[in-house]
Amino acid sequence: MFKPATLSRVMGIVGELLITFGVIVLLFLAWQLWINNAVVANQQQAASQELSKEWSTDKDKSASAPANEDFGPAPAFGGVAEGAKFATLYIPRLGPDSTRVVANGIDLSTILDKGYYGHYPDTQWPGQPGNFAVAVHRTGNGSPFADAPQLQPGDKIYVETQEGFYTYAVRNYEYVLPTSVDVLLPVPGSNNPANGENIITITTCNPLLGDAERMIVYGVLESWRPQSAGPPPEMVKSQSGVS
Repeated sequence: MFKPATLSRVMGIVGELLITFGVIVLLFLAWQLWINNAVVANQQQAASQELSKEWSTDKDKSASAPANEDFGPAPAFGGVAEGAKFATLYIPRLGPDSTRVVANGIDLSTILDKGYYGHYPDTQWPGQPGNFAVAVHRTGNGSPFADAPQLQPGDKIYVETQEGFYTYAVRNYEYVLPTSVDVLLPVPGSNNPANGENIITITTCNPLLGDAERMIVYGVLESWRPQSAGPPPEMVKSQSGVS
């Protein structure tokens, strides 16, 4: 049996260790949720701007084509190797700084944990009939999708590639189990053929700081514009914060 004085010292040491451990945990959470989050978000903004500049033609961006001009059917993106960056994705509802790069693949360490949207390799590409499906973290790693439940039907999702700008409109969202992989089918949740419809599906974990289920956001392609026409005027307005 410990003597009272010895027991008191032992309990004091244990208490100090627990306090130290608690401080370390809090510092780690602060790093993950705020500091690292800001670092990754800034890196993503720089990467998306670099890609857009690389794809941009030498035209005067302020003289872009009218918003309602019809450029015909959207071309199907040709695809890239796994791990390659090929698009940027911007959702005005999530804020003017919500643009993130899209890479092909869903590897955690090289894609998702670096704040990218990751394209499910076995799903379709932008402009290709079927389901262009991507995954993204809900919190941490730049928090590109933390406010996803604020999305409303009709909200725009802009996907820019080297070919141009694909504009999707949010259709709906739902919550499913992590095992519900049928959301990645050409027609989510169905074995029916796509029949020409272009869909975007965004999958993310739910709830915040958890992964008990998946939040799935669906959108439908509304229009497309080539790089030579400049970005959709509404996209330019929302990115600049103009209402």
